[in-house]
Amino acid sequence: MQQAMKRRLLASVAAGTLGLSYLTAEYLFNFAFKRVDYVPETSADKQKYAAEYWRYVDWFKKIEKEHWTWSTDDGDDQMSAYFIPADDSAKAVIISHGYKGNGETMANYAKMFHELGFNVLLPDDRGHGQSAGKYISFGWLDRLDYLTWLNRLSQPPRPKGRGL
Repeated sequence: MQQAMKRRLLASVAAGTLGLSYLTAEYLFNFAFKRVDYVPETSADKQKYAAEYWRYVDWFKKIEKEHWTWSTDDGDDQMSAYFIPADDSAKAVIISHGYKGNGETMANYAKMFHELGFNVLLPDDRGHGQSAGKYISFGWLDRLDYLTWLNRLSQPPRPKGRGL
């Protein structure tokens, strides 16, 4: 009888531990990999740069740019980027944003390179910004997407408003 009680207690503890482990794993997976449609708040020590940051974002919103898109091989997902052309320049740079960011969050670098005479491409990685994707791939799928963006940059200019 006492043996059966120990087994039930052990089974209950094991089931509780397993359930808690599952819930913790589910929470961490969703936190790290699930798409977010907002840019998270920055830490307090970076808030002192907020005014400068918003000046760059204002520049980005006002500058003439093209919205480039292309569809993935299965045709279900659409990748998105902004292209800021430079006057009569063959130089180009692709600026990659960070975790849970988007192309707009790199406006400061876009402005700097554009002023240096570069054509600037700001892609939104999968699961970020205007690009499709349910999950963040931490660069695994994005590495192939960047090859497509590179190929697009190497092509002759297209008429305005044309995607890939």
